Amino acid sequence: MEILVAVMAGFAVAAVTAPVGISGAVLLLPVQLSALGMHGPAVSATNLLYNVVATPLGLSRLARSARGHGTEMLVATAAAVPCAVAGAAVRVTWLSDPALFRGLLAVLMLAMGARLLAVRRARASAPPPTGAGGARPARGGRALLALAAGGAALFGAAVGIGGGSLLSPLLIGAAGWLTSRAAVVALTTTLATSVVGLTAYAVFDRIGFGAAPAAPDWGVGLALGLGGALGSLVGIGCSRRLGEQPLRFLLGALVTATGVVYLAGLLP
Repeated sequence: MEILVAVMAGFAVAAVTAPVGISGAVLLLPVQLSALGMHGPAVSATNLLYNVVATPLGLSRLARSARGHGTEMLVATAAAVPCAVAGAAVRVTWLSDPALFRGLLAVLMLAMGARLLAVRRARASAPPPTGAGGARPARGGRALLALAAGGAALFGAAVGIGGGSLLSPLLIGAAGWLTSRAAVVALTTTLATSVVGLTAYAVFDRIGFGAAPAAPDWGVGLALGLGGALGSLVGIGCSRRLGEQPLRFLLGALVTATGVVYLAGLLP
C-alpha cells in the first residue's frame, strides 16, 4: 500500500510541477512527513532519489523542445555540484532537528509560492538563449546564474527538493526568463544536485557522519520516482494546451497553501 501511495503521489505532483521546471519534490516532502510517517535526513535523501529517477525523462523532452541552452546548463551544473555536498552536510548536522527543518521548509515554500503567484508574464526584454539565434550570455549573466544555481543547490540538497524549485521562480520572476528557458536550466540543476546530494547522503550514512541516519528509503524513493517520471511526461505534454500562466498559478497556490499549513503547525 505504501508503494502504491508513493507511485500515485509522484505521478500527480510531477504532472503539475515539471512543465515549469520543478521536479515535484517540494510537494512530496509533506507526503513523506505526514502520509508515510518518515522523518530525519532520510526524508531529504529519499526525495533526492525521487529526483534522480523522475527528472531525466522530463528534462530530455524539455531539452529537445528548447535547444540552445547548453552553456547555461553547464554553468548551473558546475555551480550546483559542490553546493549539493555542502547542503547534505548541513542537513545531517544543523538541520537534523525536526522543528527547525519544518520551519525552514515552511519559509521556503511560502517564498516560492509568493514568487510563482506574483509572476504574470515573462518580460519582453528577457535575453535570448544561447545558440538559438541570439548572443551568448554575458560573463556577468553567467556569474549571476552560477550564484543562483549554487544557492538553490545548497538549500535544495539540504531540504531534499533538488534546487530547481527554488531556481525556476527566481529565473522567471526576477530575471524575466520565459518558462521554457527557465525550466530546462532549473531541471538540469535539480538533476545535478540530486545525484551529487544523494551520493553525499549515502556516504555520510556509511561513515556515520551526522546526528541521525541519512540513507534514503530506496523502495519509497524508487516508487515516487517511477510515478514522477510518468507524471512529468504527461504534464509537459498537457502544458502546451493549458499555457504557462494557469500552471504557474496552480503550482503557486499549492506551494503557498502547504507552506501555510506547516507554518501554522509550528505555532503554539
